[in-house]
Amino acid sequence: MAVNTLVNITQDEIEYERMSNLIKSQLDYQSGMVEAKREGLAEGLEKGRQEGIYEIAGKMKKAGRPLGEIAEFTNLPAETIEQM
Repeated sequence: MAVNTLVNITQDEIEYERMSNLIKSQLDYQSGMVEAKREGLAEGLEKGRQEGIYEIAGKMKKAGRPLGEIAEFTNLPAETIEQM
């Protein structure tokens, strides 16, 4: 009887450890996915912001605004604006 009890306790401890490791790995995975989504969102927002700046610079250039003024408002180098 004592041997059966010891076997049951040992099996319970092994199962508990296995489940704990499984839960921890799932939480780590989900946490990594959330972080990856945040990074992707930040990259997408930055790309959209840059595209907007280039669009505005193009419109200003087309409207005949001086390169220095466009550079000042968009923080783009004058060389970049000239090539647009």
